[in-house]
Amino acid sequence: MKINGKTIAYSEHGQPGLPALVCLHGLAGNSRYSFEELAAHLKDDFHLYLFDSPAHGGTDALDNATDYRFSSLADWFDGVFTKTVPEPFYLLGHSWGADAALHYTAQHPEKVRGLILLDGAFTFPHNQPEMTYAAAMDGWRDYMDSAVYPDWDAVMNEYRTYTKRWNKDKEAYVKSLFKERDGAYIPVAPKSAVLAIIEAFFAEPFTDAYPKLRMPVLLLHAEEPAELSEARARGTGQMRESIRDVTIRQVDGAGHMLMWDAPEQTAREVTEWIRGICRKIRSWTPDAGFSSGEQDKVVKNKLISGKD
Repeated sequence: MKINGKTIAYSEHGQPGLPALVCLHGLAGNSRYSFEELAAHLKDDFHLYLFDSPAHGGTDALDNATDYRFSSLADWFDGVFTKTVPEPFYLLGHSWGADAALHYTAQHPEKVRGLILLDGAFTFPHNQPEMTYAAAMDGWRDYMDSAVYPDWDAVMNEYRTYTKRWNKDKEAYVKSLFKERDGAYIPVAPKSAVLAIIEAFFAEPFTDAYPKLRMPVLLLHAEEPAELSEARARGTGQMRESIRDVTIRQVDGAGHMLMWDAPEQTAREVTEWIRGICRKIRSWTPDAGFSSGEQDKVVKNKLISGKD
């Protein structure tokens, strides 16, 4: 679709009438790369909306570097969701998408029934002492400059290392991240947008958003690599101190791409957690005496106030 002359790419999976679950992907990725395998395990229980974020996949870039700040992205996403997604909905994000989902929820709490963070919005960069602004910017600048692959085998040799469960489907997901130019493969996401997003992590910390959350929150985090264990411990401790209703679970044996390493477990954790919220909602809003619109109002008020 187009909004204000900009193209936004997204896909829907599952059936209308099921709980709406919006999914936001990670940095330099896209919705197919991050979520197509996971969607296969969720589509029977949810109406899924998988969005390509600005400058990623099939979605146009934003005009200014500051447009990628999380507070600005939240308003951008709100314009997109208002035109596509029934409210209230569940919101899931992976990595950068988790931070975007977190800040969106903090700014628009009345629209989100529950927030799901997949290995994001709790460690990078503020709980990783080595990840200074200069180190992060230089590292991502070097990565984007070097992400020019002479042939498809070179791309595959790198991306196979991202998961323990490589298969042909994942090769197709990776292919969607690249375009051919002058006989080489380069990322679809432009360096300018990627660096603007890295700046956003430092300008608007995830901890600033935590106290604003009044709806249930689920964090599923990776077990690997082991060197991030201290950062994870700091981040989960901050969450428990600042978020009223948070559930934190480790996906054993999984790395950062946990929905690739453990798609069945990730889907099961998400589904069971949302079913728990739905059971609460049914107890709050008995069928007798409520229209569907009135039920939605009650649900929103209960979730925002944090009353149960």
